[in-house]
Amino acid sequence: MLTINIPTAAKAADQILLLDLHLNGNPTGKIGEFTLRGNTLLSQRGELHDLGFQVPASSDSDGLVALSTLPGLTWHLDQKTMTLYVKVSDNQLLPTVLHLDESDRPATPRTIESGTGVTLNYDIVGILAGNHNGTSGSLDFRAFSPKGVLSSGLLVHAGAAPVGTGTNPAIRLDSTYQFADVHTLRRYSVGDFITGSLAWTRPIRLAGAQIRSDFSMRPDLVTFPLPSISGSAAVHSVVDVLTNGGLVLSRQVDPGPFEIPELPMVTGAGTISMTVTNALGQQTSVTQPFYASSALLAPGLHTFSAQVGAVRRNWGIASNDYGKFAGIANYRRGLSSKITIEGSAEATPGTIMAGGGGVLNVCNLAVVNFAAAGSIGSEGTGAQLSAGGQHIGRRFSLGGSVTIAGRQFQDVAAMNGDPVPRQQLNANTGVSLKAFGSVGIAYAGLDVQSSANSVDLSVMPIQRSHVLSASYSVQVHHMSIYANEFHDFTSTGSNGVMVGLTIPFGRRGSVSVSSGSEGGYGQVQVQQSVASIGDWGYQTYVSAADPLHEFAQVQYKSRRGLLLVGADRTGGATSVNLESQGALSFVDGGLFPSNSIYDSFAIVDTGPMPHVHVLQENRDVGRTNSTGRLLVPDMHSFDLNHIAIVPTDIPPDATVDITSREVRPQDRSGVVIKFPMRISHGALLRLVNEAGVPVPVGSTARLLPAGVVVPVGYDGDAYVEDLNSHNEIEVERPNGQRCSVAFEYQPVLDEIPIIGPLLCREQGR
Repeated sequence: MLTINIPTAAKAADQILLLDLHLNGNPTGKIGEFTLRGNTLLSQRGELHDLGFQVPASSDSDGLVALSTLPGLTWHLDQKTMTLYVKVSDNQLLPTVLHLDESDRPATPRTIESGTGVTLNYDIVGILAGNHNGTSGSLDFRAFSPKGVLSSGLLVHAGAAPVGTGTNPAIRLDSTYQFADVHTLRRYSVGDFITGSLAWTRPIRLAGAQIRSDFSMRPDLVTFPLPSISGSAAVHSVVDVLTNGGLVLSRQVDPGPFEIPELPMVTGAGTISMTVTNALGQQTSVTQPFYASSALLAPGLHTFSAQVGAVRRNWGIASNDYGKFAGIANYRRGLSSKITIEGSAEATPGTIMAGGGGVLNVCNLAVVNFAAAGSIGSEGTGAQLSAGGQHIGRRFSLGGSVTIAGRQFQDVAAMNGDPVPRQQLNANTGVSLKAFGSVGIAYAGLDVQSSANSVDLSVMPIQRSHVLSASYSVQVHHMSIYANEFHDFTSTGSNGVMVGLTIPFGRRGSVSVSSGSEGGYGQVQVQQSVASIGDWGYQTYVSAADPLHEFAQVQYKSRRGLLLVGADRTGGATSVNLESQGALSFVDGGLFPSNSIYDSFAIVDTGPMPHVHVLQENRDVGRTNSTGRLLVPDMHSFDLNHIAIVPTDIPPDATVDITSREVRPQDRSGVVIKFPMRISHGALLRLVNEAGVPVPVGSTARLLPAGVVVPVGYDGDAYVEDLNSHNEIEVERPNGQRCSVAFEYQPVLDEIPIIGPLLCREQGR
């Protein structure tokens, strides 16, 4: 036998009390468990934390924390009413955190769904142009499963080849296997891909392996710092928060400190205003500036990409042209809401490049960025410096950047035939004139030195561009008016002016007229877009340049794809083109033609029930076909999609357990959404006794031998499912008497048959 001896003195000294907490003169409505040890009041650390106190790290050997150890806290215990009165400063209390929408904060890990199947997107164009007839197009193949997505793209042509494709009838684009890990927000790629990059590095195409951060798997996640605001209420109050004059939160708060984190903002400069109003109508207001920029990362958030492989060259021209082996890594981390640091390293035979930089929020007025990089290689040692800044305001914006590279500076792209720009200068400014429109001025300068390309023994010529441009646009009622001007300061000295206006008509149509100073350019265009299934659209324009260009096209969007037929006349030469865009998907044993699928899609399956309307985000997207299926082509990957069926389309003799589903599909994949239905094989029975009087309300009917019990309603009616051709029912009246009835059942398509009156014979007779 195990015996535990507790000292009698300790038993007498400790009293366990459940106390009603009053804080700074206000009842909190919280009950806490405390231990009274002599004149000392103690509680568990977690208990004090739940009651809203900031708790120090020290505690007794038994894990209890004395209230006297909390700085500035005084307390009084009324044991008659079991009430604890506490006075403490706000800085010793945990702030109440107010979220804009508690329902948007997921409590459980997100479940991403994917079926198994293949999808082929196609865009095929046939051209009749005298002796230059031909067919060309693009194909995008995807095979998907919960294990990832395998994809490959092709450019194809027959007959007259498009410009730049050479004599190859098919050119492979990217062939890649990708897996998206939604738990770590990382994407793994094997095959062809574009490398990750920073603002001051250059992305290239590689064939190899890549791992990178991918926050698109969390559409609700805002990666840049969002402002927060905090305050304190002496009594029960209402807090109103406005950003740029718009109300974003109105909430009641209890006495004490509170905090509102991650206020929704548009990027740029603005103000946050908070007003606290108590029960007497007294108000306290606070206003603070903010500057939100997507160039910054939220504190503690980091992104990276690491990739190795062979450099892909002549993409879109050659299928398998690979260059030198290379490795590239990039990293960014948010140190605080004001500072983000970043670094990059690249290596390939002949050169190594590495550098670092940062992005800084300057006094909530602007964001500045800076970076420095160096390279060592066959060309020697070189350096590159870059800096920039940006201010986006409600009325005025200003930005600029400069990058200067030494003659010996090299990166992976330069070692594979793409020279490093020796100087890049960009500047822009914009002013909003409110109802009078907006004005913008921009300058772009680029200097690229000539370079011998060791890859294909060609020479890249000197490239210089220094262009100043100005623009103006204004909205007059429903009409848009714009004007653009540019001037090139290089030896070409080209310049031009263009003005135009656009007038919408109907829900999908518009007329555009534009004119330019260069070559007597002028154009008139009339178009109507196709948006929904069954829409007809068109586009026609005449360009009064030299040579004269005329074009007309008719479009039709069906559930199986988009069809375009057009004619083009340029300088007396006429061509006719026919284009078809769409997709073919094979999923869950079925082949589904549809419009092009750019992201995810769903196959809605209603089982044996055809012609059931399907709703996506409460929008009718079609009816299931004769096999009870419908493809929905425009699902949003990794985001919550709402799919439902219209219950009134379900026949009366059918049952369905659910009529709506929420799914988060994997990107570029298909998901099968099933709404299981079954024929109920039910009938409405009208039960009467031997006198022809309906069986009384409150009786129960039991189907033999299954034992399913259903209530009997008015007029002796009982609805029973799962009937066979021959059935027997046992009825128990409210007084306990029983009777039984046997009957035949014959199903009626799309109807619930009424059987009866059926004579319920007393048992034992």
